[in-house]
Amino acid sequence: MSYRKESEWNEVNEIRCLIIFKKLEEQKFIRGRQMFYCQEMARNSNLSPGNISAKVCNYKSVAGVNKGSNASLNTKEIYRKYINTSISDLEKVVIIIKNQTEVFAAQ
Repeated sequence: MSYRKESEWNEVNEIRCLIIFKKLEEQKFIRGRQMFYCQEMARNSNLSPGNISAKVCNYKSVAGVNKGSNASLNTKEIYRKYINTSISDLEKVVIIIKNQTEVFAAQ
């Protein structure tokens, strides 16, 4: 996958948004819950809640919950790759990728 160098978007943040989507889906998309999760993620990233929410909406569109959107190829690929993966396993994937990234950065 390819991300702009100056962007805070990366595979970890994409997967975190997919996790939010999957949580919302499990909860039948309770009104107001999306922003709660996006604000929670924003505290642990350099992304704004609104930016995160837009990405979650892209996952909704890719899943057919919302009308079509301009979801990135990365979003579509993450969805295709991980849609059948449980939330707990996705959280493990996030940890693995973060650890690999930190090891690579330290070299």
